[in-house]
Amino acid sequence: MMELESLLKQYFGYTSFRPGQHEVIQTLLDGRDCLAIMPTGAGKSICFQLPALMMPGVTLVISPLISLMKDQVDSLVNQEIPATYINSQCTFEEAKARFAAIRAGRVRLVYISPERLENEFFTSFMQSLPISMFIIDEAHCVSQWGHDFRPSYCAIKDWIAALPKRPVVGAFTATATEKVKEDMMNLLGLEKERIFIGGFDRPNLYFRVVRTNRKLDFALSYVQQHKEESGIIYGATRKEVDRVYEELTRRGIRAGRYHAGLSDDMRRTMQDAFTYDRLQVIVATNAFGMGIDKSNVRYVIHYQMPKNIESYYQEAGRAGRDGAPGECILLFSRQDIMIQKFLIEQSVNDPQQQAVEFRLLNAMVRYCEGNHCLRHYILTYFGEHPSWQRCEKCGNCDQETVEEDMTEQVRSICLCVDELKGRFGMTMVCDILKGSQNAKVRRYGFENNSAFGMLGDFTLSEVRDMVRQCIDDGYLDQSDGKYPIVSLTAVGRQALSGHQRIVQQKVVASDPVPELPKRQQKRRAGAIDEDALRPLFDTLRAVRLELAKDEHIPPFVIFSDATLWDMAALKPDSLEAMSDIKGVGSFKLHKYGRQFVSAIQSYIENQ
Repeated sequence: MMELESLLKQYFGYTSFRPGQHEVIQTLLDGRDCLAIMPTGAGKSICFQLPALMMPGVTLVISPLISLMKDQVDSLVNQEIPATYINSQCTFEEAKARFAAIRAGRVRLVYISPERLENEFFTSFMQSLPISMFIIDEAHCVSQWGHDFRPSYCAIKDWIAALPKRPVVGAFTATATEKVKEDMMNLLGLEKERIFIGGFDRPNLYFRVVRTNRKLDFALSYVQQHKEESGIIYGATRKEVDRVYEELTRRGIRAGRYHAGLSDDMRRTMQDAFTYDRLQVIVATNAFGMGIDKSNVRYVIHYQMPKNIESYYQEAGRAGRDGAPGECILLFSRQDIMIQKFLIEQSVNDPQQQAVEFRLLNAMVRYCEGNHCLRHYILTYFGEHPSWQRCEKCGNCDQETVEEDMTEQVRSICLCVDELKGRFGMTMVCDILKGSQNAKVRRYGFENNSAFGMLGDFTLSEVRDMVRQCIDDGYLDQSDGKYPIVSLTAVGRQALSGHQRIVQQKVVASDPVPELPKRQQKRRAGAIDEDALRPLFDTLRAVRLELAKDEHIPPFVIFSDATLWDMAALKPDSLEAMSDIKGVGSFKLHKYGRQFVSAIQSYIENQ
């Protein structure tokens, strides 16, 4: 343990392991396979990078995207950890030199894409070397039941089996449902594996759903009010990405865009500019999903609802990877549902897979429409069982609410659903309760139902919120599928026939505004006073940027924002004091420490 902690401090600058890290590391060092499901920001990479330093031979790391492996190798090399990558962007001479370095034993970690395993030369070359460890990053890509499915991941099991000596195998991912977990264990060929499931909670992230049809106004206002921060805006379609990007640039904001309609060179240019802090914000489709390892992203805005919780949590998790506070805001309107259904129909042909996609989409819709605690919903979705119902640290929990007697409204809703005998969905239920005289209602003769028009004094949007609340409270059940139907539960039937008073928490209506209430701003800032420390932080950030330019590496590779905030708060006046800052390892201390100590002292003297 002491040796591991010594290496952790020496190379990565931390004095202790995060929860779950030591157990995973020790399992790999003991020669046992493992599957680790740990949320973004929990330090998965250290779990295999540290054992790679202690094991003989080479560690092979499967990484899904070129940009991702480049960022990780840049960070490792900057910490004087011998690592390299081999991909399609390497020139012949570069590849030749890297193979020679691997053969000579000068490289401990080699990053490749899963498609590289299909290359005969690479396979033959690796079969002649001692591979101590085989790591599969983003391991959920092997499952058709999850998101980001990559067929090439399915070749991993046979490739490992063909090696002269089987290495230790580790599979890592940030999000996985029970079905995806089973696929990872079976399809990746893990043997006698230990399974580690870290808590999915990201306490440094603030989640919020904003229901609005004025998405562009919100996004523009938010970005303008956070000019000092780096952020991502995800759009569902190229058209929306282009529209938001054009509006941002028109207003003088340093924005970029990223989607499959751009050339490879343009996408690479945009991502590099964002990574190197030359852009403040990037607007992107989910093509920008796993390809970002930038640690100082402070906010992620989803301009449209994603297709499933897994995608959303992974994309939102790009915020706050350094452990500092981040915001995850989802802008939602009913049109988002139709867009995602259309995209599923266009991209998925297999009926069984379509059914899976629609089931996942329905769970995403429930996240957006409900008044439940957002953090509790996410954790429950991934199989955790929080002891609390309200986190008091998300947009829904922070909403102002009042208790309201909803007995008559709930009974009216239950009566309507009971009359429909579980044959129709929410839209029809709402139309009947509202008293809508549309063609579909008249075709079925539902204007003669007892429940017709019972909630006619409310807007259709308000009726829908009431029905959704009844689903959340267990009075109604909603099926999965492309066209979910609503049915009455036993609790709902009791409410319909009983005489108990039903009280619900109702949200006090207010217009969505980009800025958070003061109490949320204070929470978001964490334990430090960002306003007071901002001038020194900006000074340190300028030093970091100049060093990054000199070395042609992303600024966050030198030090994360969280490390700079610690420096600003503690103001170390010597290298010894600087060594106590989180994220400052011995290599970085001697490489960069003097510049930052000098900058802090100059700032104090000028003050």
